Amino acid sequence: MGSVVLAVLALILIVWLGTGLYRVGAGEQGVVRQFGKFSTLSQPGLNWRVPSPVTSLVKVNTERIRTAEIGFSTAPGGAITRNLSESLMLTTDNSIIEAQMVVQYRVGNPKDFVFNVDNPEDVLHTTGEVALRSIVGRTLLNSILTVGRGAVEADTRLFMETLLDIYGTGITITEIKLQAVDPPDQVKDAFQEVVRALEDETRLENEARAYFADKIPRAQGQVQVSVRDSAAFYQVQIERSRGESNRFLAILAEYRKAPQVTRERLYLETLEQVLGTLNKTLIDSQINVLPLLDLTKLDVEASKPTVERP
Repeated sequence: MGSVVLAVLALILIVWLGTGLYRVGAGEQGVVRQFGKFSTLSQPGLNWRVPSPVTSLVKVNTERIRTAEIGFSTAPGGAITRNLSESLMLTTDNSIIEAQMVVQYRVGNPKDFVFNVDNPEDVLHTTGEVALRSIVGRTLLNSILTVGRGAVEADTRLFMETLLDIYGTGITITEIKLQAVDPPDQVKDAFQEVVRALEDETRLENEARAYFADKIPRAQGQVQVSVRDSAAFYQVQIERSRGESNRFLAILAEYRKAPQVTRERLYLETLEQVLGTLNKTLIDSQINVLPLLDLTKLDVEASKPTVERP
């Protein structure tokens, strides 16, 4: 009888020990508790632990990207419900906006995720709302609606990461994305007009910069061309003046050697230049030939082409 009891107890012990076998899936880690305290982390594959109630196991997926929605919620069918208690916020210039944000995250430290915080995903959701309200409260409305969305996202992520590290949630943020950032429905149309005006202002500024970038280099190039042309003209005039000066000095030197001869040569050269292009008839001043010659007829005959015969 005693042996039967021992056999039954041994079988029960074997079965109980067998319940300690467990399998951790790919991308998961097992957090083992021993009497409620952290014991060890199990890697993917087949593992064994001391069965309950000595130890307990929590499997945590560390690779799955999870999503938290702030300011709205999406139903399984895809319907979106606005949560105004979360999304209505006040900017630094005392304007009210409705801001919605999506936070993507994963579990970076399974031990902290399981032990440090109760409901860490709820803590993440609250932290995201607090961080977004804080950053929006430091930002101007126009900046949020136009070019400042990226800065708001970056600052909100940094704020959230700091708080989550302080709380020790074991959560790692992978991405933060602002969704709708709009004024309340009552003034949405007026704000849309303001946004369009700001966009037009930005477009006109860009066009003005493009015009400036086109015209200024072109004008600078024209200035450089004019400067080079002026320098070339200046150099030509200098060289011409030097040549005229050297010629005058050379004539002066010859004039000092033979004044009379130089004067006659200059006189003849001047006459040659003046009279070289004129039709003229040279007559000896000692002979009176005017009654004998028809100068007009001679000029006409002289102007006719001459035909040479063989």
